[in-house]
Amino acid sequence: MASAGTRLRRAVVSVPFLFISAWCLRIMDPNTIVAFQQPFADSGVIEWDGGKIPIIDNFHGIKFLDDIFRGGMATFSASTFGYDPVAWWQIFSFLTDLGPIYAIWILESYRVGYAYTPAYFPTIFTVAGQFLGIGSVAPIFYFLSLTFGPTASDLARMPARDRGVWNRASGLVFLLIFLFHTSEVFAMCLAPELATRHYWTWAWQMSPLYIGLANVLLSGLTKPLLSNPCFASPKSLLAVAGIISTGVWGYTLLSSPYSLATIFVPTSEAPSEFIPFVQKIFQADHMSFFTSSFLWLIYSFLDLNSVGIIGTSWLYCIPLLPVFIGLFGPASTFTLFWYIRERALASS
Repeated sequence: MASAGTRLRRAVVSVPFLFISAWCLRIMDPNTIVAFQQPFADSGVIEWDGGKIPIIDNFHGIKFLDDIFRGGMATFSASTFGYDPVAWWQIFSFLTDLGPIYAIWILESYRVGYAYTPAYFPTIFTVAGQFLGIGSVAPIFYFLSLTFGPTASDLARMPARDRGVWNRASGLVFLLIFLFHTSEVFAMCLAPELATRHYWTWAWQMSPLYIGLANVLLSGLTKPLLSNPCFASPKSLLAVAGIISTGVWGYTLLSSPYSLATIFVPTSEAPSEFIPFVQKIFQADHMSFFTSSFLWLIYSFLDLNSVGIIGTSWLYCIPLLPVFIGLFGPASTFTLFWYIRERALASS
């Protein structure tokens, strides 16, 4: 395994991830979020021009959790209820795209060399993202993954069959994500009744924890069944996850009355009102999450190229990432290039 000196050099090279995290956290400004949420939490009602919905009391049955997420219901309401239509388009695409990336984080944790490193427990980071914003947390996850995870040199010394994740993983994680994340996101954004959307927004808040715990508890019991490629091939389900994200991205491109820049790019202004502020923090969350994700992917390609696992020809594809993102969306593009990386690891 890599020496302490190598780990230190990799940490220094990975410092840009920490800057991305700091940028996102500064824009999200937790104190301002709480200040905007508090009137809704105190009144127990989410109210806007044209409607109002009472906030569900005692949803989790744990006061600590209910108190934390109570204000968050107001923050998500502008998006999920659609009284800010720009935010609805952004959050529907963003949350759908989290599914395949979360699955890849869990798959990565199965790789030889990750055991009991800080990046070995992706559920900790996905749960933290529910409290701090995944755009603030993801860059730290990638920083720790690059610093403490297996290096390209470590992987190159292994037989090709031991470098990948497919022989250790089943499709269970995707099934759990479809059940506890993707289906709930669709209900949050598309259910015909606003009260139903509100219910599923509550339910979704703890989904990362449920996915992680269920995956750990059930994987050992169901592995013989789920390892059958006819039943739940992780490769096939990874493709399905990407197709779902591409479908939502295509729907956004074809149906949204707003430009991609309007939907996804935060302005430089500092909003002083609730709706513009919420719109900006989710846009920053989105941008930080995928900027750090693609930066990690580029680092990984360069690392593998340095030991000959990935040829130089693949590096020429990196400038094409914006084209793929524009055509297929960020999550599907990330999934595709991660799969290319995985194939190279398994076949070199």
